[in-house]
Amino acid sequence: MKKVTVKEFKILLAQRIKQLRTKSNLTQAELAIKIGYKDKQVINNYEINGANPTAYNLVLLAKALDVTINELVDFSKLTGK
Repeated sequence: MKKVTVKEFKILLAQRIKQLRTKSNLTQAELAIKIGYKDKQVINNYEINGANPTAYNLVLLAKALDVTINELVDFSKLTGK
C-alpha cells in the first residue's frame, strides 16, 4: 500500500466500505446490524465523515462484508480511481 496521510486513509476507507457494502447489496442499516449496532448511524459516519473505526470494528466490517481485512483496506480496488 502506498503511503497516505491519516486523512487520506479515512477517505479511502470510507469509499471502500461503501463500495463493498453496495456490492454486497446491503443497506447501511443492514450492515450496522451485522456488526452489532442498532441503526445505520455508525456506518453512515464511516462512509460520509470518514470516521476511524477501531481495529475490532474493522474485523467485524470485514467479516460482515465477506472479505479479509487486507481486502477491506486494498484501496487499489476502488472503482473510479
